[in-house]
Amino acid sequence: MAKVYDLAEYRKKKELEKLEEEAPSEEGPTADELATVMMMSSDELFVELLARVEYGESLREDLLSTSTLIAELTNRALHMELLCEMAANLGE
Repeated sequence: MAKVYDLAEYRKKKELEKLEEEAPSEEGPTADELATVMMMSSDELFVELLARVEYGESLREDLLSTSTLIAELTNRALHMELLCEMAANLGE
């Protein structure tokens, strides 16, 4: 005898999967946001972060997330520290 499939359940499942794919992910910064902070100078990043800490508002119109600013500044600081350590070891 033939098996009967419930297509309503299948459609609901597919609709939920489609909505999950379309929903914006909160996993991290977008490519545009990353590109923007990478093009900013360290001074610009510091001033923007300082404005947010001191005055609670952004100086920029593109509204970068504070966590992205902090991540970029942290990455730069770590790279500078590593470079200085390597340069210090050259003289030994």
